[in-house]
Amino acid sequence: MSSFSRGLYRLRQLRRTLRPHVQPEERADARRVLGERLYPLFDSMQAADQRHCLDVYARLVANGCADSEMLQAALIHDAGKGSIAGARFGVQHRVAYVVLERTPGLLKRAARYNRGLASLQAHDRKTLELAREYGATDGIIALLREMGSPTSDRARLLKSVDDES
Repeated sequence: MSSFSRGLYRLRQLRRTLRPHVQPEERADARRVLGERLYPLFDSMQAADQRHCLDVYARLVANGCADSEMLQAALIHDAGKGSIAGARFGVQHRVAYVVLERTPGLLKRAARYNRGLASLQAHDRKTLELAREYGATDGIIALLREMGSPTSDRARLLKSVDDES
């Protein structure tokens, strides 16, 4: 992704964070796809993260994806940012995280002293822990684990759609 494209993506992301909206029918669809076991992970996320996960899910569906594990992973891939994970952060933490993520060493040091940054930094690990705890299949766990460095076609597709949403 070019620097310009990445900048546009981050601006869209900020707008979505400031004014997120999730329709009741989207929430019902997420509940249907996730089932009663996994839905609490989706429900515990802030509206901005729910919106993002729904956008990833919708793009997969629009591209013809019918893989239930991929669709479920799309809907919970940021669950480590939710209240069930104990995450606490605001818009200012999201902005600081985006700025600092280009310098991982500085981000790591800053996260030691800031709970919001620490929550965001740990969200991938927390998502995996929660997915296991809430009964996600091995396939969902594998997709979530691989999102950072995808090696399978499924994980590459999920990561690509995540990066574009």
